[in-house]
Amino acid sequence: MTVKYFENITETIAKTIFTIYKNDTMKKILTLILTVLTIGHFFGQTNKNGNPVFNSITTGERNFEDITLISNYYTLKNNIENSLSSVFISENPTLDQIEYAATTLSSDFFILTKDQRSLAMVVLNQNPKREFMIIEMKTGHQSTSRAKLKGTITENRAREIIKEAYDPTAFIKNGTLTFNGKEFMIIPNQEIEKAVLELIRKEKLDKKEPSDFILLSPKQIEEFILSETKENGRLDFFTEIKGHEYDAVQIKPGVFTTKQSVAFYKWGRACYELGVNTIEDTYKIFEKFQNEPLNKRDMEYIKMGFYKEWEK
Repeated sequence: MTVKYFENITETIAKTIFTIYKNDTMKKILTLILTVLTIGHFFGQTNKNGNPVFNSITTGERNFEDITLISNYYTLKNNIENSLSSVFISENPTLDQIEYAATTLSSDFFILTKDQRSLAMVVLNQNPKREFMIIEMKTGHQSTSRAKLKGTITENRAREIIKEAYDPTAFIKNGTLTFNGKEFMIIPNQEIEKAVLELIRKEKLDKKEPSDFILLSPKQIEEFILSETKENGRLDFFTEIKGHEYDAVQIKPGVFTTKQSVAFYKWGRACYELGVNTIEDTYKIFEKFQNEPLNKRDMEYIKMGFYKEWEK
């Protein structure tokens, strides 16, 4: 087999996703990953295909009668060290680079929905000044509002810095993050959400006309993936290679793997494109599908696909 086999993977997945979104049951569905692309235009940064990319995860949601507020977080991981991200810094960023990214890059954003149709997006920007950017999803109209928040780093970002152990000596105490030999006052999630709710009321964002796009819940995304991973489904990359799972394929000059590994890579990548929140969530979906735990090898290839490792 030749490198041509792998070069077709991205095209195959793109066609699969396009077909999924064309399907009558999936029309006008916009998962979080696609919504996030809207915000990329604000940064004016794109990937090699011209698409803005700033990877994020969903952190929670709150319901208010017929309105839902979905909170999200732009991670440092899978962004500043990811060459496919629009905010890529280095594969091995220094502590000073991490500090700069942590305190200047947008951290939290919120999507307001009604009956799963998006009304508005509110983004907390840190640089060049701290303000909320408001995007009306129906019209694309953008505006800004001053963010009156005390602190130098958001709670989600401070917690990620500790979780990822960028600095083994870092710690959080009494609302302050000590990192890279400096102290940073933390902006609590509660205060950010409170300010966003006040902004929604002030700007009457809950009264805006809903967009034509539907935002799937994580549960709906999971159910769809489980259904389409079944034999002959649009995410079934496994049936076609039965009996040839361990045939060798070349994915890069001089680099070989098996067709089964490629299948897991494609499946993991498709999960990312469809809006699965984290790699851990992706593992759980496949384990639910096969009704048994994944082995380490298959987990590694799903992870590679989720983070598009072969395409960097």
